[in-house]
Amino acid sequence: MIALLRRRCPRIGLTARALLFALLPLIAPAAAQQLSDLEPERPVELQDARPISFRAFSGSADWTYTVRKDARDDYGPGFSLLYGLARRLEVGADVRYVTSPRSNARRGISSGDLQLHALYGIGTESTALPALALRVGVEFPTGLHSKGTELHLAALATRSLDAVRLHANLLWTRLGATETNERRDRFEGIAGLDWTVGRHGRTDTLLVTDADVRSNPVIGGNPILSIEAGVRRRIGSQTLVFLGAGSALTGEHDRAGLRLRAGLTHIY
Repeated sequence: MIALLRRRCPRIGLTARALLFALLPLIAPAAAQQLSDLEPERPVELQDARPISFRAFSGSADWTYTVRKDARDDYGPGFSLLYGLARRLEVGADVRYVTSPRSNARRGISSGDLQLHALYGIGTESTALPALALRVGVEFPTGLHSKGTELHLAALATRSLDAVRLHANLLWTRLGATETNERRDRFEGIAGLDWTVGRHGRTDTLLVTDADVRSNPVIGGNPILSIEAGVRRRIGSQTLVFLGAGSALTGEHDRAGLRLRAGLTHIY
């Protein structure tokens, strides 16, 4: 490469040539420095306020294992697809399967229900305001022990501080059908942050952590407080792997003592 530059650029100065040679190792991976935007459960519940890029397409798959207190453990795969339909507009679909679907349905965790969503970026980040987005989703009762169609609304905010980003999510879910002791309206708030780590200015690894407070699906039940942490690592120009872990600190006696998740995302 150096010889080629010398032949084709005989007049280039020594200083400029040295600077160009120093930048060569950074040119190839430059396009791979930006990690894809956060989406729920990839690897934690936290989501950022930036839709996927226009005409970009991503697919994800994961395996989740949950160790429950005073109850049988459950596990299963999850799948999601995202597409940048327009500038600042993302559409997507996701589905998750878990063992013990009847018990998980009472916890507000579906098995096989299809959820479609649209995420619209209301405003990009500026010096005065964070990035803001609105997400609207509809969950159809296509799975096991499903009772009705659910509506999901979420307000998202993201603020960047150098290498660290701060996030806040406010979510509301309206259930189409409930049992006698179930809440029809459920609320959730998530706060968290992510930051990049790496050598020589590379940003191929992202760490993320959050705290999540949600209303108990059971009327009169205690609110559920959970904490999570995860990592996303780029292993190719368009491929990411992610690992996450979380625990519910409060809630019912059969709450998730430990939830582990590992998966893969590919961006087209």
